[in-house]
Amino acid sequence: MSPSDERRLVILHASDAPEDIVRAADNARLVAERLPGVRTRVIVNGAALEGLASPDALELVPGVEIAACAIGLDRRGIDHGTLPDSVEIVPAAVVAIVAAQLEGALYVRI
Repeated sequence: MSPSDERRLVILHASDAPEDIVRAADNARLVAERLPGVRTRVIVNGAALEGLASPDALELVPGVEIAACAIGLDRRGIDHGTLPDSVEIVPAAVVAIVAAQLEGALYVRI
């Protein structure tokens, strides 16, 4: 892996179902194991937001960032304060994803 790879970011986008959080966690672990130095960020919106309520679902590897869409949380009536402290609230998932891609992040839809 070249030195520039260490700054690479992979976005795992979970949106379709609550179970997508577990799939994202599994994929984040795989990326961390096989590509050391590559950062992984799980961005959650849509129906997958319901999966953030399960503590087991958030057993990600150290260093994996998790972000939840504030718009989606509000639309589903999910209190932001009920999410674990490790979950960052972003104003809009689509903006967070596009901003990361513009900076060179790789995108994977879960």
